[in-house]
Amino acid sequence: MIKKVLVTSLLGLSLVLTGCGSSDSEGESQLETQQMLDNGDYLGVISKLEASASTTSDYLSLAAAYMGKAGFSLSSIIGIVASSADSGDDSTFASFIENSKDSSNSQSLSDLSTAVEYYQNVVGNKCLDENSTLSGAESDLCLYVGLSKVTQTSVAISYIAGDVSILNDDSNNSDDKLTASTCAMQYAFDENSTINTDCNISTESNVTFVQSGKTYGDINITVNGATFEYLIAGNSDPRSTILTNGLCTLASFATRVDDINDTAYHVCPIDETNSTKETTTEEILVNALNEGVDTIGEAVSDDVKADVDQFKQDIIDARVPADSNTTITVEDIIKYLEDKN
Repeated sequence: MIKKVLVTSLLGLSLVLTGCGSSDSEGESQLETQQMLDNGDYLGVISKLEASASTTSDYLSLAAAYMGKAGFSLSSIIGIVASSADSGDDSTFASFIENSKDSSNSQSLSDLSTAVEYYQNVVGNKCLDENSTLSGAESDLCLYVGLSKVTQTSVAISYIAGDVSILNDDSNNSDDKLTASTCAMQYAFDENSTINTDCNISTESNVTFVQSGKTYGDINITVNGATFEYLIAGNSDPRSTILTNGLCTLASFATRVDDINDTAYHVCPIDETNSTKETTTEEILVNALNEGVDTIGEAVSDDVKADVDQFKQDIIDARVPADSNTTITVEDIIKYLEDKN
């Protein structure tokens, strides 16, 4: 069912992008843009439109380009969602995470976030406003916003785990990095809480990145002889771990390496620049997932809503003690990942 809705939405988006009612020159330009999107020339679309974007067609084209650049073109994400919903696995959300892993790249989170911003340039804040009446086109856009947010969550989990396939593995195997990540999340949320005994936590001196001037708590967590570093934002509980990608020096974000045995290097905030706010684990795993699923729910019919609601329900089902609250919390995410690991 969700596949059918997504295909219908894509057809509607194509009609918008071809510029119905536009002048010949505008229509020709929009057709050229659509062809670039069809051919996967996402950087070309961004270069062509971003500096001067001012129309609905521009914003939609840029949103599609950034989704594509993130590794999740609208056509490919149809396959990912549909195959996850039809997988027959115990957890459709775990299937979604595993099915997404091969499409994402180091810029996926940032690009998906930018795609959401361009979609919202068109639809505004209507997607989560229960009092809004959405047109067909606006419902389609809310669907894209929701999918982008849910996919951000999936990509984020791939950063905090060494092997996301473990989430769909019924064996007794576990992933050391995911174990360490859940321990770090729990420690940041409440350092006095009970931490998994498999984790040995060492508190290091705070680190300050020169370019941003931001200071983070720094901890090392060792699991089965493997040590993982985590940055923590906030001065008092509840705090949150920072999503990181690669290693860099405190002096510069410019050069990131995957692995180096040098104490001058630290894990590097994934979206950190001189002007942007860091991306926290809570922001992506909690806020983006709640808002993403709720946004999709507002945009589609009840039978499709039941499919996407299952993503959240998979996590809520792991909650102890069980309750009827449908909003996912940090502790829910931690419990879900621990159970799946």
